[in-house]
Amino acid sequence: MDNRLSDKRQVVLYGAFDRYNYGDNLMPILLEMYLTQKHPDKTKDIEFVFSSIKDSDLTRYACKKTVAMRNLLNIKNDSTVIVVGGEVLGADIGVLFTHVQESPIAVKALRFIRRVSPGILKAIAKTRYDAVWEYPYIPNKDSFKNKVKVVYNTVGAVPNSSQAKVINQADYISARDQRTYNAVEKICKTHLVPDSVLMMSALVDEDFFEQQVRPELVKKLKDKKFITVQACPYKVKFTAQELASELQKVKEQHGLESVLLPIGYASGHDDIEFLEKVKACSASEMLLLDELNVWEIMYVIAKSNGFYGTSLHGVITAMSFGIPHFCINDDIEKLVSFLQTWSVSPYNNPLQVQQISSSVALTTAVEKSNLDKAVEKAQQLIFSSVDEIADIL
Repeated sequence: MDNRLSDKRQVVLYGAFDRYNYGDNLMPILLEMYLTQKHPDKTKDIEFVFSSIKDSDLTRYACKKTVAMRNLLNIKNDSTVIVVGGEVLGADIGVLFTHVQESPIAVKALRFIRRVSPGILKAIAKTRYDAVWEYPYIPNKDSFKNKVKVVYNTVGAVPNSSQAKVINQADYISARDQRTYNAVEKICKTHLVPDSVLMMSALVDEDFFEQQVRPELVKKLKDKKFITVQACPYKVKFTAQELASELQKVKEQHGLESVLLPIGYASGHDDIEFLEKVKACSASEMLLLDELNVWEIMYVIAKSNGFYGTSLHGVITAMSFGIPHFCINDDIEKLVSFLQTWSVSPYNNPLQVQQISSSVALTTAVEKSNLDKAVEKAQQLIFSSVDEIADIL
């Protein structure tokens, strides 16, 4: 990869998108789209650079190539590093190194090492995964050759107390849920703003989908009434058989098919493994989609009658397009916190697997109207926040 930079000031969009995981990869793309479309005067003389811990090329999934942050410490004076979002504040190098493994055996081994000795895992990660900082997505301004600005855009998680001094260097911080806001506000001024991926429905329309989504996928879903179902094997409290049986009830009682949609492709997510088991257990044929790009995943959810899953950005996608959305595990803190902060009843309460069929009937005109109002309000907060970021560039 050519890591040379132009003579322009850079805006480095920095995050955990050196592996394919829908929401993480989508965030910087949408942020660049908004900034260039809404602030052309402020961005015309700026070079956008997509960066992660390491170089990557996921263009086959309609994602951007990334440049390793290690190679961007000499960016032009008065450039800006934007940590684009995600559950990044509490993620140390050991956790992130585990997520980029391609072998399930390696993932299990590293998780075992972390349980026994987190320090050993960090030491291994430092030699194999060339992050600049121990908490890779908390940039230290002192590491850069020239003067830079640092912005955190709708970030999540609770930072380690050792990072307070570095976080306090930031020129702007927005937190994506109440849990993160409460933690960061103790360190410095923070803005409570929904995850910026929620703005997608304001940037993406039918013409855009037509350009980005393969015709064969459109054909598969045409005239089909369905709910979209996603589940990470490490984040479920039920078996594949239990989910398959409940989805059969959805079909029999409501006439809705179930489309199985993997969203997490990175190690530590492995949605496809669990969903293949659900499909095998089902009494009826189910459509299982795989190897979709980011726009195709978005399209499937946007065209569905409801989304059920463990993925935060799956839920956010559904919410953005005004689609009923339910978390199916009340232990996923970041997802539960986001819904309780930004969504409306009945979607802000997690479900048990045996409640999926009965939840289909919960959406009425009143709930739909309340959801549309909540999305509009949340998007306005996002636009206002990104506009403030544009003023900093």
